[in-house]
Amino acid sequence: MYQLIRTKDVFFPNAKKHGIHMSENCQDFIEKCLKKDPNERLGSTNGIDEILAHPWFSDIDVDALMKRQIVPDFKPKLSGDVLDVSNFDKSFTSDEAAHSVTPLHLQKKIARNSAAFEGFDA
Repeated sequence: MYQLIRTKDVFFPNAKKHGIHMSENCQDFIEKCLKKDPNERLGSTNGIDEILAHPWFSDIDVDALMKRQIVPDFKPKLSGDVLDVSNFDKSFTSDEAAHSVTPLHLQKKIARNSAAFEGFDA
């Protein structure tokens, strides 16, 4: 997973085959947010203004959005139970969870490469 994140291009599913359609603006927005070089990512130069200027947001009233005045088309009902998965598609919740432990040699490899992920949460 680490190597895929660091080296592979963003892949979008085939709209017809998988029944998932994303506009060109949506795909462009995602690609720019996931640039490998953090300095090239959308928002790295002018922050939120750069992000909100992207064409994907062109039909959104940003002022109303920031003031939380836009009513979402769908708002999931939350139960307060951290184990509640009722808002997830059954295809993600129907299989038994696999218990796995990362082998020690891989834990050491992950630790050695952890510096490459610094700033991912920024």
